[in-house]
Amino acid sequence: MVTPTTPPQFVFNPNAYQVGLFEQQDIVCECCQQPRAYNYAGPIYCVANVEELCPWCIADGSAARKWDAEFQDWASIEGHDPNPQGTPPAAINPASLEEVLFRSPAYNSWQQGVWLTHCQDMCVFLGYVGGNNIRPLLDELRPDLEAWPDEDFLLRNLSADGSLTGYLFQCRHCGQHRLHIDCD
Repeated sequence: MVTPTTPPQFVFNPNAYQVGLFEQQDIVCECCQQPRAYNYAGPIYCVANVEELCPWCIADGSAARKWDAEFQDWASIEGHDPNPQGTPPAAINPASLEEVLFRSPAYNSWQQGVWLTHCQDMCVFLGYVGGNNIRPLLDELRPDLEAWPDEDFLLRNLSADGSLTGYLFQCRHCGQHRLHIDCD
């Protein structure tokens, strides 16, 4: 039996346990070799095949160090261009960037997840959303919806767990909501 312990919280993914990024199950973490009651069920980018990973090893960075891993792919951070041409985007807070890359659980998405930014910092991932969830935020989200010319179609078909999924973020400085949309 695993001794119950309060799991760590994540600044940039505060709802990680509620949105299913950790499964409650007894494991022996492959990183710390400790018996734990939570197993990570989100993406990890490394060459190792990691099957049992506890939230404590994500939060303290030991998993990233052990396997030279990232939890959010650097190339999918909004504003990062691996082949810059012209004027580079505004700098992103380096401490926040490191926190998201190496010490925060990423979210599950259909394609590779995109982590949104605002106020030159990483946004907080709030969760998966559908059309009804974003209706009250439409004015705020309009810049992120420009690629969707048919707003009615989007609102009818966007879901938290379907083929067309919304990923809601919020700026931790000004409170601006942001939306990434992905489909299977």
